[in-house]
Amino acid sequence: MELKEYLLIIKKQLKLFLAIIFLVVSIAFAYFFFRPVSFDTALLLNVTRVGNQVSDGYKYDDFYRLQADEKFAETLVQWLKSPRIVTDINIEAGEDPKVFNLKQLTKVFQADKLSSQAVSVKFSAPDKKTAEKIALAVSRILEKNTEILNEDQKENTWFEVKSQNPIIMENKPDYRVVFLFSLLTGVFLAFWVVLVKHYLA
Repeated sequence: MELKEYLLIIKKQLKLFLAIIFLVVSIAFAYFFFRPVSFDTALLLNVTRVGNQVSDGYKYDDFYRLQADEKFAETLVQWLKSPRIVTDINIEAGEDPKVFNLKQLTKVFQADKLSSQAVSVKFSAPDKKTAEKIALAVSRILEKNTEILNEDQKENTWFEVKSQNPIIMENKPDYRVVFLFSLLTGVFLAFWVVLVKHYLA
C-alpha cells in the first residue's frame, strides 16, 4: 500500500486515531503526576588514612598507598552491594529491611568508584528526612566496618571513611520528555489499531 492509502484509512478513522493518542498521553501524565514522590540522594565518601607510615624510602605512603586506597574504595563499593551491610544500614536508619527481598537488597544503593579515594553513593527515599537518616546510616555503618578492619592492624596507617553532606533533590519528571514519548507511543499504537480495525471491518 502507498502512503496515500494509509492516510485515507486514518482519515476515515480519525476520531478513533486521536482518541487512542489522547488516551495514551493521558495515562502517561497521570502515572507520573500521581506516582509517589521520591527524593534522589547523592553521597560522596572519601577514603583517608588514620595515620602516616614513617619512612625515608619509597614505600606504602607513595605509590603503594594509592594502590591500597583504590582497593579499599572498591571494597566500599562491594560492601554497599552486600545484603548484610544494606540491612544494617536500614536498621541504623530506623527503616524496616524486611520490605526488600534478597535480590532487592543488592540494588538499594548505586555505588561507583570515582577515583582511588572517592566513592559516589546514590539512592532514593520517599521523603527528605528519610534520605538524611539513610545517608547518615551509610556513613556510620561503613565507619563501623572499617573500624573492625582496623582492630587487627599493628600500625596506625589503616583506612578511615569520611562522608560529605548529601545532596538531596526531589525526583521530578521532565514533562516535555513524557509528552513526546507518550505522543510517539500513542501515534504508533493508534496507527496499528486503526489499520487492524480497517482490515477486520
